This record gives sequence, C-alpha cells and structure tokens, in this order.
Amino acid sequence: MKTALRIAVIALSVVITGFMAPQGVSAETRGKALKRAEKEIRQANFVEAEKIYRELLDRNQKDKEARLGLSHVLVKQNKLVEGFEEAAQVLSADPLSSRAHALLGIALLRGGEFRNSIEALYTAVKFNDREAMAIAGLSEIEYFENRTRNAYAGLKRAIFLDGAEPDYYISLARVCSRLEYYREAADTYQRFLQVSPKTDAERRARIQGLIDFYRFLGNTKIQRTGGKEVTTIPFSLINHRPFIEVMINGKGPLKFVIDTGASLSVISDKVADQLGIRPAARGGKARAVGGTGTFPIVYGLLDSLSIGESRIESVPVYIRTVHSTDDMPEHQRADGYLGLSVLSNFKVTIDYQNKSMMLDRTPIREGEPVAGQNDQNKDPQAPPVIADVEKAAPVEGETAKAMSGVEIPIRTTSGGLASTETRLPTLDRPLNFIIDTGATVSVISKAAVKRHSLEGLKIPGETYRVIGAAGIEEGAEALRLSNLNVSGLKRDNSRALILDLEAVNETSGFEQHGILGGDYLANFLVVIDLRRHQFKLTPQNSAISIAEKQ
Repeated sequence: MKTALRIAVIALSVVITGFMAPQGVSAETRGKALKRAEKEIRQANFVEAEKIYRELLDRNQKDKEARLGLSHVLVKQNKLVEGFEEAAQVLSADPLSSRAHALLGIALLRGGEFRNSIEALYTAVKFNDREAMAIAGLSEIEYFENRTRNAYAGLKRAIFLDGAEPDYYISLARVCSRLEYYREAADTYQRFLQVSPKTDAERRARIQGLIDFYRFLGNTKIQRTGGKEVTTIPFSLINHRPFIEVMINGKGPLKFVIDTGASLSVISDKVADQLGIRPAARGGKARAVGGTGTFPIVYGLLDSLSIGESRIESVPVYIRTVHSTDDMPEHQRADGYLGLSVLSNFKVTIDYQNKSMMLDRTPIREGEPVAGQNDQNKDPQAPPVIADVEKAAPVEGETAKAMSGVEIPIRTTSGGLASTETRLPTLDRPLNFIIDTGATVSVISKAAVKRHSLEGLKIPGETYRVIGAAGIEEGAEALRLSNLNVSGLKRDNSRALILDLEAVNETSGFEQHGILGGDYLANFLVVIDLRRHQFKLTPQNSAISIAEKQ
C-alpha cells in the first residue's frame, strides 16, 4: 500500500502514576481480607486489591462493602465503566448509600460526564455531608470550571475528613498553584509524598521537582505584566501554527509558537544555553506525544519576556528540546512555545485572517466576574451562556465577518489546559477536546476511536509523521470526518489524527477525547480570556457553517 507522508506537531506533555504487581490471596476471614485490601490500596497495589474484593464477592455476591471496595479500586485503575457498574449494583440494593453515589459520580467525572456526575456527587453529600470523596469530586468540578476559591475550601474539608487519601493532596496543590500560593503548594505536595506509597520512584521524582521549583519561587510574584495595556503583534502562519517574535531577557528576536496546548511556556534548551538561562529545578520525566514518549522535566525562570509592547517579568518555563525533522526549513523551526501561563494574563485575540494577535491586559472592572474570584456563590450546574445560532444562515463571505461570534463553554483540566465540548458525526454525545493553537491538525484519541467504533472512518493509505514534545512518531493514522462541530460552528470535510492520549488523561482529571487543532481554529477570529473564563469564535470564511442545535 502506498503511504502518504504528512507532518503534524502535537506538543502536550503530562505526568503519570503507576501501581505494583499483585501477590497471592489465601482463604481468610472476611474482616481480615477487607483490611488487607485497604492496605493494598494504600500501597497502590490496585490489582491485588481488586483480586481480594473479587474473591470476597465470589463467596458472597451481596457483600456491599466488598463491592464498594471493588468499585473504588476499579476507578483508581481508570476502569471507569466497570467501576460505575459495581457502584450502580450497590445502589440497586441500597439507594441511600452515599459511598456508592460518590463512586458513581467520580466514575462519571473521570469520563467527562459532568452533568450526571454533579447530580450523583450532590446526592452523596445530601445523604452524608461527611462523604469526603464526593466533597473532593465537587471541588474538582469547581476547579475545572474555574471557581478556584470554592475548590480550595472544598478540598481542605475533604482532607480534614480523610487525610489518608493521596489524591486530595495532589488536587489541593494544583489549586494552590493556580492561586499562586506557592509555599502552600510545595507543603501540600510534600504531604502527598508522606501519605502516598513510596513505590513509584518516577512520579515521586516529578513531585519533588515541583516542590523544589515552588520553594525556589517562594513569595515571588510571577508573570508581572507591564508595558502597553493593549498591544498587537503580527504573526506568520505556518502549517496552521502562529509564529511570533519575542524578546527574552532583552535578547532576540526569537521565534515562538502561540500554543494554548501548553500550560507552561517552553524555551529550547539550545536557546536557554545561548542566553545563559540556568535550570531552577529538575524532577523526573514527563509523558508526552512522540519519540520515546517522555522528556526530562527541567524548570527555568525568565527575568523578562517581551511580546510586542507588552512585557512580562519572572516567567516560569520548561527548558527542553524543541524537536524538528532534519529536512525542516529554518523558518518552520521554533525557539519555544508561548503557553497559557503567560497568555492567561491577557484577553488574547488571535486573528487568523489578518495574521495578528492582540494582547489586552486592561484591568477588569469592579464587580466584573474574574476567573477564580468572586465565585463562591456561583451555581456549578449553571452552564455558561452560548449565543443562539439555531436560526442563523450558513456563514459566507461578509456574513461571517458581521457575526458577533459564539461564546463557548470551556473547562480547565487538572494540568491547566482549556477544554471544550466537540461533536463528531454519528455520535449522540459531545466529546472533550483540548483547545490547541500549537497543533497543526486536530486529534482524536485511540480510546475514543475504539469505544465509539470509529475505525471505519480511517483514511486508507495515509499515515502521518507527528512531531511532539517527546520526539518524532511515524505512522500515525487519521479519521476522515464529514464535519467537526463546536457549539454549532461546523467545519465540513475534516480529519483528525489518531493518537494515544492516555498520558494526557492520566493527569487531566476528566477524559480528553481529542485536540482541537489549527486546521479548525484557523478559520476563526479566536478570543481566549482565562481571566474571565471566556472562549469565543467568530467565523472568518465560508469553510464554517452553522449547525442546528443538538
């Protein structure tokens, strides 16, 4: 079969957890078996704990405690459907079980089913207001939907109720980081290392690296913005990726990709060496797309980053290799990536048609909602406002320019990335896609392709070369999609690379089914304002049409 070679760039990087191998189980009293299963969970021996619970259920199918334990350990292993089913079986016999409702809610949350998850978690708390798992789950939703102070208070309570659960410390540390409580984030991660099993050396090294970096930051006020309140910067659009020129520590210009798929900005290790930027902390390896699947975690701190007439001081970055193929032209090679940690300080408008980016740091007016603040009383079930596009005509020419745009709901993953619901043809439910201006093409996960039986949409005879944060991957397949639909904004004749996003999902907090890349985004005027938790798309060409409401 003749193979057509394509090149795509996907630069997401994440962190993973692991578990130990099982040991044998002998016949013993029920009480001892349950205690041993709990001990195995605390030591992250999830396979062995699952085996114990299944043996107990073989003895007695009505053993509620064993079935709840089995549900818990299945969810811990990301076996979400099985974990859901075990919890549902308990509820069929005991509808008032707060633990079963909590497990149901967590399984739904990890799978990205927010609406049903919220209902289950609230029900658990209604039956037992000390159900730590449900409180932590609701707090995670607050975090994902950018009500950060609510998340902080909720996770504090969950830890008060169950201080032995390591996951709560990880969630709280992420919340502290977003609130810029770096000392508390370091202390919370340190507490995680104390209560978590000491079996996963690689993960512990990553956490220790974060602790070292946060202690390095201390009380430093990072991302301090200055210069003009509003500045416009031209960019070059290469393979659907916007390249801009920046200055680092007064030196440059350097070519950076505007990359909403990166939570932290990145500088090439070669450029860092040339500019004398030294590592501030190190810690293990991160999982990422491409090559070996990992890259060393090295943190740095830039004195200043200048973008047009805007200046940002004390900018945390990753220092790593920025991969490219040997035959890649010089103008397509990047010196780094401008991530959300910088962009979140501005209202960012990316005008693909006119090839310009506007950064607006105009102070938010008093009383105006701010992401993570003034949100204590906001109802987590209330969806963001979406423009009514049901009666709109297909978008063409000047009509597209005249449209005021569609405001689209977004959530923030545990790793700090922006995610939105995306619809594919033939599927009756939306999927969660990361918004990634740094990706040349959209992506769908291998797991989603398998789960939704999409193999028949594969494009025969075509494979792609993927350049990711961890290197270069050959032979990626792709789906041919009749359309890609975000809040009614539909692009026909689309394609999506099929990639393994397992590493992304191990730290996203809720399942990400794909990546919304430049092939889709480049048809719009894109506005991202994480200060207000806003994402808005205005079509700029006739490739976009308006779908009926679903």
